[in-house]
Amino acid sequence: MIKKQSEVLGILGLGSRSTLFYLEQLNTQFHTLKGDYHTFPSITHTVDFNTINPYLPNQFNTLKPVVKQQITSLFKDNVHSCIVPNITLHETIDQLQFDKPILHPITLSIQHLKAQNISNVIVFGSLYTMSSDYITNQLHSENITVTLPSKSDQITIDNCRKKLYSYSETDTDFEEYKALAEKYNKTSIVLIACTELSLWTIALNSKKVVDMALLQINKAIQRTRQ
Repeated sequence: MIKKQSEVLGILGLGSRSTLFYLEQLNTQFHTLKGDYHTFPSITHTVDFNTINPYLPNQFNTLKPVVKQQITSLFKDNVHSCIVPNITLHETIDQLQFDKPILHPITLSIQHLKAQNISNVIVFGSLYTMSSDYITNQLHSENITVTLPSKSDQITIDNCRKKLYSYSETDTDFEEYKALAEKYNKTSIVLIACTELSLWTIALNSKKVVDMALLQINKAIQRTRQ
């Protein structure tokens, strides 16, 4: 049966590798759910990422009109909701208003953590994400304590992120990253807040890792079942 337009998810196509990760995971999980030859009902609106990336994380005066225009254009395609495959960009999105829902990684993280009675997390992300108050303040407001990796470990994590973005990561990089995840998992849940790092989350195969991108993907799959 063909899905109605109102049931189609909009995806804002940004960095090619992270966007492809979302599409692959949506289709993999949807196929697991439905079987046969089903593919996830979505529309991808591709954006020239160079109109956004140079101004991340917080050049909001430049970012807001570009993001507003692109998401508004995506919503014209009769999608029911939208995924933006970039965690940092949601700080800009929070300053805008849209008439359809965006599957927000931080909102979904808070819902998941509270449902699982998790009150302590360690955030893995870009250097900006790990040093800014954007995510930390929202988790704190819900009584979730946030701690951060050491400064040297933050640099290692961010270097891994950069290599993943540029397709230059090695097996050694992954093993170093995995060792850090295991190190911090001993005391807390690791919360992945970076779509590049999400590329490695499934390979970590740890119940003590919560990934914001996968929460977005899981929510999109759930909406097709409603």
